[in-house]
Amino acid sequence: MADDWGFYERRTESEQMRVLVNVGYKGSAPLSEYGDLLSITVNLYTILRNKRTKQALVAQLERFESKLEGWLSETFSALYIGRINTVNRLEFYFYCKNDVFDGERFRKWMEGSWEFRVSEYLKPDPDWSFYRYMLPDELEELYVHNAHMIYALIHKGDDIKQPRHVYHWLLFRKAEDRQEMEQSVKKLGYLIEREKEGEPDTGYPYPLVISRYDDVLLDTVNERVRELYRLISDYDARYDGWGSAMKLSSTNRFKAGYRKIREAMILSLKRIRSCRR
Repeated sequence: MADDWGFYERRTESEQMRVLVNVGYKGSAPLSEYGDLLSITVNLYTILRNKRTKQALVAQLERFESKLEGWLSETFSALYIGRINTVNRLEFYFYCKNDVFDGERFRKWMEGSWEFRVSEYLKPDPDWSFYRYMLPDELEELYVHNAHMIYALIHKGDDIKQPRHVYHWLLFRKAEDRQEMEQSVKKLGYLIEREKEGEPDTGYPYPLVISRYDDVLLDTVNERVRELYRLISDYDARYDGWGSAMKLSSTNRFKAGYRKIREAMILSLKRIRSCRR
């Protein structure tokens, strides 16, 4: 089964969760052999009392996650389906083959692999109901897309903390709905981008392009998408994505400029050699 990981935020009445889930199992779940759900919970409050920096804590938890996944996969053929992170705890979830997991063996391994206390819980879940609970809904799918987009920007050297014009595309079935939406988004500080024509979609012939001066940090983008998604829910409409120009940091601007100069020099040298021939 190919990995296809999605990351998003989910807010409940009591807490905010950051969810990482392998949506690669969506089309094949449930797997009949894997009917036991294993959860492993790390109490973050206990770890934070040891006064580690956030960076050191994240690095430590990433190492633990990798070791945990590797050992459970090798020892019990467990399938790692994802994790849920809240302010005070980190929960890892696996599906194990029926009646295979050995709690005592796991606890002995933990004694030599992790310095802090964890709790594990195994329960039957042949329908993979918890996995389906972890899968993103329609709005959360947009959050997954946001995370992918922002990761790609960072990978290309974008300084995502820098504000810039961020554009959002909305699609409507009715012209009057689009007109009403224009008034609503103006009150929230968005600009109507008349010169940027959106592309009509089948069934949604009335596009609306709006913009706002924002950074593209994940929390900011998610907040804007959540705001617009809720606004259009009153209409027969669809949120169709966002985009912005890149904002390179000074270091990345220098690197990009150096690469262009180097590429130009290489092309010039090739031409000189070609002429000499």
